[in-house]
Amino acid sequence: MNEMARDGTPSTVETHSRELLLRSVESLDLRVVSRLTQARHSALDAAARPRPWFLQMRVWTPAAGITCAALLGAALWLGMPSAHHSTAADTAPSLEDLDIVASSDEGSGDAMEMLQNDIDFYDFAEKDATSVPAANSGPAA
Repeated sequence: MNEMARDGTPSTVETHSRELLLRSVESLDLRVVSRLTQARHSALDAAARPRPWFLQMRVWTPAAGITCAALLGAALWLGMPSAHHSTAADTAPSLEDLDIVASSDEGSGDAMEMLQNDIDFYDFAEKDATSVPAANSGPAA
């Protein structure tokens, strides 16, 4: 909605609105006008008085920003999984891992040989995992 015409004069809507406002102000009771004037002056006086230093916005804004940044940093740091906080000793490869990698680099025959040597262990582990121990079954009723 364009309030001004292209030549800079007020539009008809603005002119009509201004006339309605002026008529409504002229029709106000003098007591209401007096109360409105008093309220306006008291608001201007309250705005002109200086605030105490601890209630001023320029004091608390930087402190609130620093506090928010610290809380966000702490939440991000403490919220990370423990795997990200590992030390160099935790991530160092063990010698057994290196032996497995070294034996599989030479060819697939060595890896199969290693599996064949431990076939009895794998058989035992499979049977142990699938069997239910008698101690856990409880007494018969």
